[in-house]
Amino acid sequence: MGILTLYDEIGYPLTVQTVTFAPGVTSPVHNHGTWGVSAILKGQEKHTFWRRVGDEQYPDKIELVSEKVFRPNQIISFAPSAIHQVEAIGEEPTVSFHLYGDTQPRSRFQFDLVNHTAKHF
Repeated sequence: MGILTLYDEIGYPLTVQTVTFAPGVTSPVHNHGTWGVSAILKGQEKHTFWRRVGDEQYPDKIELVSEKVFRPNQIISFAPSAIHQVEAIGEEPTVSFHLYGDTQPRSRFQFDLVNHTAKHF
């Protein structure tokens, strides 16, 4: 996975990036902790969506909600609470264009599906 940050001004809640994935590469299960918009420019990405279960013993426990494949010219938007995983499918690399709000790491987490934990990402 390669991330090229095109714009990210400290103290200003807007980040612009391009992201590339080689075929078969999968991101960790994560959130962004902010709003986001992603446009697929090349290739195909499978997004798997998760949500918190609300388990008092394991507050970071999540469950599978759905999967959707995105192709060029399709756009996906994220709310701050969205949790997902991205996989590049098909034979060619994926390229996508991203806009995010405040990307401070305090609100961004990677989720462990086995131990039902989350760590800063």
